Amino acid sequence: MTTKPETRPNRARLMMGAAAVAMALGALAPPARAADPAPSGAADADAPMTEIDVVAKVMRVSPSNVPLEATEPTSIVPEGFLRDNIVPLSSFDDMVKFQPSVYAQSPNGPGLGKAETLSLRGFQDSQFNITFDGIPFGDATDLHHTSSALFVAHDMGQAEVDRGPGTASTIGKATFGGTLGFLSKTPSEDPGVTAYGTYGSWNTKGIGGEVDTGRTVLGRMFFDVQRTTSDGYLTGAEEQRTNYFFKDVLDIGERTTVTLVASKNHSFEYTTQGVTLADLAKYGDNWGLGDNPKAQSYYKYQPSRYTSDFDYIRVQSELTDSLKLDNTAYTNGFGHHYKESSDASDSNPKDVGVTVYNAAGKKVATYAGDIPGKEANANYRTFGDTLRLTDSLSFGDIKAGVWYDRQLDHRHSESYDWTQNILVTGKYGTPYTYRYRDLNTTWQPYAEFDWKVTPDLTLIPGVKVTSFTRDVDALYNKTKPPAPLNYSETYTEAQPSIAAHYTIQEGWTAYAQVAKGFLAPPIDVFQVAKIASIKPEETMNYQIGTAVQHGRWMVGADAYYIDFSNYISTSQVPGTTETTFVNGAGAIYKGLEMEAQYALTDALSLYANASLNHAQYKDNYVWVANTPQWMATTGVMYDSPEGLYFSAIGKVVGPFYGQDNTTDAKTGQPDFANAYRIHPVFTADVSVGWRLKDLGYHLVDVTPSLKIGNLFDTHRINGFAGTQSATGDALYWTTPGRSVFFNLSVTGW
Repeated sequence: MTTKPETRPNRARLMMGAAAVAMALGALAPPARAADPAPSGAADADAPMTEIDVVAKVMRVSPSNVPLEATEPTSIVPEGFLRDNIVPLSSFDDMVKFQPSVYAQSPNGPGLGKAETLSLRGFQDSQFNITFDGIPFGDATDLHHTSSALFVAHDMGQAEVDRGPGTASTIGKATFGGTLGFLSKTPSEDPGVTAYGTYGSWNTKGIGGEVDTGRTVLGRMFFDVQRTTSDGYLTGAEEQRTNYFFKDVLDIGERTTVTLVASKNHSFEYTTQGVTLADLAKYGDNWGLGDNPKAQSYYKYQPSRYTSDFDYIRVQSELTDSLKLDNTAYTNGFGHHYKESSDASDSNPKDVGVTVYNAAGKKVATYAGDIPGKEANANYRTFGDTLRLTDSLSFGDIKAGVWYDRQLDHRHSESYDWTQNILVTGKYGTPYTYRYRDLNTTWQPYAEFDWKVTPDLTLIPGVKVTSFTRDVDALYNKTKPPAPLNYSETYTEAQPSIAAHYTIQEGWTAYAQVAKGFLAPPIDVFQVAKIASIKPEETMNYQIGTAVQHGRWMVGADAYYIDFSNYISTSQVPGTTETTFVNGAGAIYKGLEMEAQYALTDALSLYANASLNHAQYKDNYVWVANTPQWMATTGVMYDSPEGLYFSAIGKVVGPFYGQDNTTDAKTGQPDFANAYRIHPVFTADVSVGWRLKDLGYHLVDVTPSLKIGNLFDTHRINGFAGTQSATGDALYWTTPGRSVFFNLSVTGW
């Protein structure tokens, strides 16, 4: 299926339209007025709450806050929302799924399993940054993230979705796609012990405990441990997870703070690969893995074990009255040991068989009924440091710093016979399909000037330089036949940016931004036969927007235009069936985004957001795959001073295509066309709970709550998962059915 050409609006027209939206928002804010005189003495506790207090109160539990100081489209998910609406055992994708232009879906249930889809404005995971406490991190191969193997909601204090490249001081390897930033929660000032648990759908059970020391001579510390088990929504997709988290914030004198964080995560799951329409009709909406050991889809043939850790020490110090230092030294690690059949989606017992070769590549045996597969290991360890210096002057702030990151990566994979539980020598004379080490080194210095032109206008010019080096040392590279490779490539690019922030009046600001983006090629381009030199992907990002917090309203609106060049796509090596990579012409991403909240009372509010996202390849008008063309969220939140809270939030994700190109059989070149259309999907979640305070007997807080996911029990295809190797049939992901989770948290001291 191909899309029809359509007229592409130019940047000026898009920006003029967004400016009109921003001007229209002025109707929400009254004319500027002189500031009210400051009250003398303490505020009257019985005085009526002002309108600006109302919106500030409901924002504490809002799905999203729009900060007035932002220089790009930004949505902040506050701790109150995470606490009241996200199940404590949830992965990070569940924390941001309601934000504008974000599409996240986990087929095994909300917060369970790994997110098979995580996109921002149509950019896919690995094309945007994810940070933890300000530290960028990602897989050594291409920056992707296994959400089920990382931190959990109970340990997080805030999530921030920055839909843009940021300024020069925004560090990371893929800033052009935006940043999902997650902050760990701040240790409590008061000592306490918290026990919490979750029980619900699909035999999901979670239990945890947290100890807070309060303020001591050794700092404010907390330690949290959590254990979760679940059968999962999909058949055969059982999972287990254990998380440990420690944080200590220590004040040294009046000018220096030291923060220590250490975390460890273990998880196990049986990995699914999607489902064909035939199996969906035959086995039902929740088909994942089977129980027939004669078929490749048998669940015990798909075990995956993950370990990860994240540790850092951060020093923040006021060196002088104007000069501030912020330095973080960190390490994080990730390990994935797994076995799997050759195609976990294949439930046909006829599609099996293992052929064995000798070291010379000569066929020696065929076992027709054996289950083919592989055993693999992937391990990387990252060491790095972020150094930031800020000098505050009368006319603005001068910022400079450098990010250094070094990843050591080891991976191998061998052919495996599940039936005989042995490694198998393939036709190239070795069990290895690949075995390599790679070393990734990133340097990213930056300089930025926040120039206060007037009290209301700030200009922020700056530049960062990214230097990324990948060294590959492969005993067996992923070519056919596997061959040694010793190779090094360095990519360096200057990325200038400029942003403007203007305060129109109290509670109403506007911003504009232009920035260059850069992303070095993934390791995939080194692991195939090269027919051309691959250039880094580059972008030019343009966006404007506005934010309002006034009266009972909170509003944010923006428009963006991104010119993406050197887009890396697959092609075929001429005269072979082997896949390689080439730089395509590129793509244009553009869109409009808006979110708003209205406080009906100081406890009850309405929230909504909507986004139009347009991503097409240049010159052929084909939609970039996995880019929802529009999304919208609406909800109602209630947070009573007496402790009762409630929310009902629904999100609809518009249509998109699962595929945007194939390889032409005759020419071996990319053939751009859309296929596998995914239709709109709507789901709604409900949360209700009651915070009971100071019950006596040292009970500081007791909170029972209920979380219902997919309230209307929608069963729809919501993602494309590739094609099945035996049949070539399309594979899909489906929406998890209705889930109900009961949570209980008890804090005492």
